Amino acid sequence: MRLILTLSAICALSACGNSAPGDVANEAGPSEIKSAASITPDNADWGSFLPYYTDDTHALKPVLVGVAKIKAGEQIHPPHRHADEEYLMVTKGRGYWSLNGVESEAKAGDIMFARAWDYHGVRAAEDSPLEFVVFKYSALSGAAPTDPNPELPEEQTD
Repeated sequence: MRLILTLSAICALSACGNSAPGDVANEAGPSEIKSAASITPDNADWGSFLPYYTDDTHALKPVLVGVAKIKAGEQIHPPHRHADEEYLMVTKGRGYWSLNGVESEAKAGDIMFARAWDYHGVRAAEDSPLEFVVFKYSALSGAAPTDPNPELPEEQTD
């Protein structure tokens, strides 16, 4: 029985791999290191956003990797939802996460994962600015998950 399970696992893993290396073109930009000084910030009333990476890769489309610097008491936009998956990591300051209508404290070192179509957001505390890194993407290997509630608005209102 163990041999059958081992062979099944090997077959499954080999089916997941590319049978002929090089069949898929690597359309990602060059490997590189970007410094904050090289990024032109997008400034807004709420703070600024540094868009480090926005180019699609051979596996991900769309891609957004950046750093948001939010002024005390502000947020980029109300909690929102979309087909992309997203990770947010607080690097400085403190504030509040919003995940599917539930608020919780956000502090340096905390990470939130929001799957497709879940309402999510973050805002700075009234007395503290907040910085976070965002990794937002969708995979090219399959269709985006179907919106389970298409009647819901993109952004939540207060």
